[in-house]
Amino acid sequence: MNIETNNLIIRNFAEQDIDALYNIKYDKQVMEFIPTYLERSVTKEKINDYIKNFNLYEAKEDFKSKRKYAIQNKKTNKVMGSISFGMNELLHEYELGWQMMEQYRKKGYASEAAITFSEYFCEKNNVDYLIAVMDVDNPPSYRTALKSGFKLFEKRTVYDYTYNRYCDDYYYFRRYYSKTSLSNQFYGDTVYDGRHS
Repeated sequence: MNIETNNLIIRNFAEQDIDALYNIKYDKQVMEFIPTYLERSVTKEKINDYIKNFNLYEAKEDFKSKRKYAIQNKKTNKVMGSISFGMNELLHEYELGWQMMEQYRKKGYASEAAITFSEYFCEKNNVDYLIAVMDVDNPPSYRTALKSGFKLFEKRTVYDYTYNRYCDDYYYFRRYYSKTSLSNQFYGDTVYDGRHS
């Protein structure tokens, strides 16, 4: 994959990106909200295996498997962050995520990448929408979702049946493809005439 925007190139990770991917993984905010980004205690050697697998999924057009794409600055050619993408195993919907290193946050890069990737993927694969989910204690990601055209669908609470307890709450967003044929995308889009109409 290689998509260009005004400021960015969204592309497959390559072997020369091992250090950048390592730095994204161990960024303080990424560690706080996505401790299992790649895996909990990943090494640089293991990151190269991840990159090979991401590219293998891409070559097979296996969209169910999770993968990452590099967000590269067009002017400096530096990798600033990543797009995470794949099938959410619990919700069975295509999920998009974004991770930016601290020095590149609050500049609009994550939302620019999310908008472009969403439109590209939906058009290419005839998909009506993508989802984004995030912890309720992650306001920066919440703002990025809104700036990227995602609409808050609902706040959800996860129930852990293994331990018989409630877990963290999360926000569930959807972003519809701009050319989707769906007329009713959100609950408020439907005219309500009473329950027996």
